[in-house]
Amino acid sequence: MTATMSPTTPLTETEKAIAAQLAAGLGPHRIAARRGIAPPTIKGYLKALRLKLHCPGAPQHILVHAILSARQAPQPTAPGPAPDVTPKQAKLWRALAAHKVALDVAQAAGIAPADVKGQRTELLSVVGTNDLTQLVVLGHAWGQLNAGCGPADASGAGR
Repeated sequence: MTATMSPTTPLTETEKAIAAQLAAGLGPHRIAARRGIAPPTIKGYLKALRLKLHCPGAPQHILVHAILSARQAPQPTAPGPAPDVTPKQAKLWRALAAHKVALDVAQAAGIAPADVKGQRTELLSVVGTNDLTQLVVLGHAWGQLNAGCGPADASGAGR
């Protein structure tokens, strides 16, 4: 999977607001509760966001990466100093933000597919989270993820 620089379709004001809430780390159910609308309605907005950001079928953490990379939500602020990660961990961080399938993550990170789960768990521990979406949010806040790249294309995100 490679990043694409194709332009996104403009988001509606509601989609921008939902994208900002996702990028702030809120899940779909919390967004629905805060907005006073049904969770299936939020799912419809998330589907529209995925299509407009060229990542149909992508899990939430990849959608959040696409939102932040396309600058469709304010960049998150760092909660403190960035943790010390090795260059190998930084490469894995970028791979996890852009790929859904372990084989694609492994290839992008330059590691064996069998090592993805263990190294992902180690990275999550070093960063101080157990959630991939939060890992992406923190990656953007700390500048670990290239905010200037376009959203991920569907070749790996939708698998």
